Parts: sequence; C-alpha cells; structure tokens
Amino acid sequence: MRQQRVLAVTQSMFIEPVRARTQCLALLAEARQVFDAPCLIDCALLLSQIEDQLGDVKHALSCLTEALVYAEEFKQMQRTPEILEQIGRCYYSQACYPQALEHWQQCAVLCGKQVELLKTRSLALIGLGQICDAGGDYALAAKMHSLAHGLLLGHDEPFLLVKAKINWAVNLKKIGEIPAAKALLREALQLCLQQKLPHYAATSSYRLAEIKLETGDLITAENLIADGLAIVASTPYHWAEVNLLALWAQLMAKKGQLVSALSIIQRGLLIAKADGLRHLEMRLSEQAERYARNTGQFELADDLARRVNFILLHLNAGMVPNISPDLSGLSELLV
Repeated sequence: MRQQRVLAVTQSMFIEPVRARTQCLALLAEARQVFDAPCLIDCALLLSQIEDQLGDVKHALSCLTEALVYAEEFKQMQRTPEILEQIGRCYYSQACYPQALEHWQQCAVLCGKQVELLKTRSLALIGLGQICDAGGDYALAAKMHSLAHGLLLGHDEPFLLVKAKINWAVNLKKIGEIPAAKALLREALQLCLQQKLPHYAATSSYRLAEIKLETGDLITAENLIADGLAIVASTPYHWAEVNLLALWAQLMAKKGQLVSALSIIQRGLLIAKADGLRHLEMRLSEQAERYARNTGQFELADDLARRVNFILLHLNAGMVPNISPDLSGLSELLV
C-alpha cells in the first residue's frame, strides 16, 4: 500500500510538486513511525527531488541524513549511493561546492561500473560536471556530462537524459561550441514537451534564451523567456524562475529600460532570498545594484552593495568564487 503511494508521488512530482510534497511528507512520517526503512529512504529521495524544484533543501538534507542512518541500521546499504547523490545535490543547491564534490565523488566510486547503479552513477557524473563548471574547468565539465549522456543513451530515462543534455550544452557553450550547445538544448526542449517535464522545459528555454541574448537575437530571447516564465507560473521551479527573471532584466537593460529591469530583478531577488539560493541572491543583488545606481537610486544601490558584502562575509565556503573546489583526481572517473 505504501509502495503504491510512493509511486503516485513519483508520477506527480514534476507536474504538481506542491501537492506531491504534502503527500511525501505524510508518507515519510508514517514510514518513520513503523520503521519502514525502504519506504523512508524512497520518501527522503523523493522529497529531495521535489525540494530541488520548490526550494526547502535544508529540510530535504535533514531527511536524507536520516535515510543514511536507516540504510546502515536496517541493512539497506545498496541504497547508500542514491542517498549520497541526493545529499550532493542539496549541498550544490546551497552553493556548498566542496561538500557536494565529496558526496558525488564518493557516490561515483561506490557505483563503479555496476549496471544496476548506472542511473545513480550518471547523476553523480552530472553533479561532478557542475562542480567542474563551478571550479572553472569547463572542458572537464563537458567530458563529465558527455560521459553521463553516453551512459544514458538507449535507456528509458528521459528525465535524466534531458538533465545530461542541458548541462552538457552549458559547458559546450562555455568552451565556444555554440552550434552543438544549441542543438542539444533544442533536443532537450523537444523531449521535455513530449515527456511532460515542465521544469526542465523551463530550464531549456532559459539556456536557449541565454545564447540568443548573447548573440543579439533579442526577439527570440524574449519569446523563450516568456515561454519559460509561463511554464514556472503553472509548475513551480524556483531556480529556473529566478534565472529567467534575471535574464529578462538583462534583456530589458539592453533595451535601455532600466526601471523595468530593476523591478524584474527585485521579483527574482525575493524568491532567491526566500529559498536561500545564496549564490543566485548574490548575483541578482549585484545586477540590481547596477540598475539602481544607473537610475539614480543611490540609497537602494548602497543597500544592495551591503547585502552582497554580507553574503560574501557570512555565507562563506563553497559559494565564494575564489574558494574553488579541488578538482584533482576527477579525471580518473572518466576511465
């Protein structure tokens, strides 16, 4: 019975994440009460994926830590790599890159080449690619994403394949392979629409809009941003929404509409603050400060500058660009 309810949550989490979270939390409490370790682990993993869309990753992290204890106590050690992978995702969402690196690396090593852990290994490789990106090694990041993508081809995992395509495209763009990046993003967007994966459809639209904006195609960029924002209005995905708003503000600034740009970026800032998306909050605060200063709102600009400094001083570690994660040894995972 509980297993059927877990399946129902799995099927609804990308379409109705808020309702899925409520159901998942109820199941989690029930599993805890009766010491149903497999169900508790399933629910902790599901909650982590749901909160990756909605934003309460601290609570998800707490539940995953509990799941790790249950895996050890109740002889469910085969679930450990999955739990480690999602713990890495939670740390990454909070911009705690060294902690994310540690958990994803551990996960990839535990998975090895075991066929039954292919999906989990692919997710860990995607995460490690994102860490390489954060550390500035875009070529190694592209290799990680390419390997994950290759492992997933031929397997019925559209959600994971889309994730690999998007992340691979991001790093191909950064190493100057723009046509290949655009092709991957178009494939990802088409697959999202076919498979009803709205939050990744929004991400694909955002990444395509980013390229269009950089190449000066403002009309197509604006249409893609509008498409992405329409998706997140009906299916919440706060990370994508914040980034789409930041890109929209950038586009309005390019058109000389700085007052509108400031208003849009402030909408994004409210979401980033509420969700504790610290690296995004810092980036958006810097963007908002420029618009405020350029529109003569110096008091607001000074407040925003102080906020940036506060984040740099007090929210520490992984988020600060100069504190790069140690990427040594990661190439060995590509063999």
